[in-house]
Amino acid sequence: MTHQLRSRDIIALGFMTFALFVGAGNIIFPPMVGLQAGEHVWTAAFGFLITAVGLPVLTVVALAKVGGGVDSLSTPIGKVAGVLLATVCYLAVGPLFATPRTATVSFEVGIAPLTGDSALPLFIYSLVYFAIVILVSLYPGKLLDTVGNFLAPLKIIALVILSVAAIVWPAGSISTATEAYQNAAFSNGFVNGYLTMDTLGAMVFWYRYC
Repeated sequence: MTHQLRSRDIIALGFMTFALFVGAGNIIFPPMVGLQAGEHVWTAAFGFLITAVGLPVLTVVALAKVGGGVDSLSTPIGKVAGVLLATVCYLAVGPLFATPRTATVSFEVGIAPLTGDSALPLFIYSLVYFAIVILVSLYPGKLLDTVGNFLAPLKIIALVILSVAAIVWPAGSISTATEAYQNAAFSNGFVNGYLTMDTLGAMVFWYRYC
């Protein structure tokens, strides 16, 4: 039996997908690439967009085609390799890299200017932050409401304000590209786009809204 989604639900689902993908890596790496690329910013941006946007979109499409998660997608390479791939994906976007990064980045941007970079404020903030994360995670059926209808609009508004402020009140002129970007702007942008880990996240997020 096929469930027909309303237009409102489709829009909310799109917002939820946006909010799930736009995380700490998307706040760290684009400004860093732009700063280091200097006059080669567009070449670096092209490489960045391939791995930060293109690959995650292809992953979501591929998962929709096979109708499952990492296990379904990895069927052609065998069960053992599929388990290893799933393990790597969950560890990378979970306890090893992405999850701790969400707490440290939000702390550095919003809290550290007020409290300083000492360990105690970070520890207290992390406890509160991950307590809220756990509360939201305990109700996966409400992700469309909590993330799609609430968090996504807040992120969009914040990004629009940040973008307009950066254009109207730039921090300075375009700097000279670093040596790495002078020699290989595209490949450095390509690698940094992958470091957002959105491609790996796409495989994990499938279970959350399918």
